[in-house]
Amino acid sequence: MNIVAIMAGGMEGPAESGRIGEVVAECGGRLHWFYRRRGDHLPHDIEDYDALIVFGGEVSVHDPRLQDYFNELAGLIHRFAASEKPILGSCLGCQAIAYAFGANVKPQGFLEYGFTPLALTETGLNDPLLAGLPPQSILFEMHSDTFELPEGATLLMYGKSVKHQAYRLGDRIYAFQCHFEVTPEIVDIWNRRELVDNPTHDQNRIADMMAEAKNGFKQYQVAQTAFASTVVRRWLDLIDTRAV
Repeated sequence: MNIVAIMAGGMEGPAESGRIGEVVAECGGRLHWFYRRRGDHLPHDIEDYDALIVFGGEVSVHDPRLQDYFNELAGLIHRFAASEKPILGSCLGCQAIAYAFGANVKPQGFLEYGFTPLALTETGLNDPLLAGLPPQSILFEMHSDTFELPEGATLLMYGKSVKHQAYRLGDRIYAFQCHFEVTPEIVDIWNRRELVDNPTHDQNRIADMMAEAKNGFKQYQVAQTAFASTVVRRWLDLIDTRAV
């Protein structure tokens, strides 16, 4: 399995793909990375690729300085969709997919951070990727933007503070606002890069948030890892389903 992996933000790719990257490798797949910050051109010809993953990042889809990039990424998403090849989005990737299909992405007015209870919708309870998972999972969040559902999308998971948390388009496009892929090491990198080193943030509040995340991993990491493994393995199975 050859999978296009998009890094639109400043993350470092393989080191920060977390459980998603681990499961892809365990299943014999390979991630082919394309970095916006390095000036990588997005692939136009996707014949040699089996699927697409759009990872998270600290930038915003609605940033006018990045409009050309996200428009180009939208074209790539549509090429995979037209070829009926599976697509997976995480956080910024979830928002980029929504944008690609005409939905509004906007600031939500606060940072949703830490382990957050997310519930499956009635459709989510019976979804091929989510069936059999707990009706509520506590998964890691770190985002300041939210999105409207694209036309034709099915809401799969919702939260109390931010309603739209996961959706499906058709039967091969899945997008998750949460970061179910993260490890404690990844979150520590993000905290120090995006929060601690930013002088505009309240450092006392940041210290409390970091402590909260550390305690959250002690309580929820095993369950989150199981969630990630199940979801990613089932998503990878869509590649095999398409080939039958």
